[in-house]
Amino acid sequence: MNNVVVVDTSIVFKWVIDESDSSTALALLTEWISRGLEIHAPALIVYEVTNALHQRVRRGELSLAEAEKALAKVENSEILFHFSQGSTLSSRALVLANYYNLPATYDAHYLALAEREGCELWTADMRLWRVIKDKLPWVRWLSDYHPR
Repeated sequence: MNNVVVVDTSIVFKWVIDESDSSTALALLTEWISRGLEIHAPALIVYEVTNALHQRVRRGELSLAEAEKALAKVENSEILFHFSQGSTLSSRALVLANYYNLPATYDAHYLALAEREGCELWTADMRLWRVIKDKLPWVRWLSDYHPR
């Protein structure tokens, strides 16, 4: 069994900001850590989380200090960040985004990384899930996880 899992922004955001299904995302994280799994993500996840936090600050849902604290949690988390050195990961993301008709290549970078690592990608991104759910069995939906 592969000891790696890839997560996208929609999952990681729930680890640092309280949302309706944050308890499920945190239970999944706890299980992965207890099983010794490595948690991977493309480095762009930091930019995406930063932007999501910024949007919450702009809407008055978070203070800047709260956003900074949440971002620090992500940057110091269990995640192993993959930087796209050379164009291999990004090239594959471009192909996947085109093949699945995704509106941008950001989500496709997570797909490309999970494909390369031969592991599951976990998401809570409804838009991505609708496109991928019947096509890539290694992409998993957060709501399908039931804590032990």
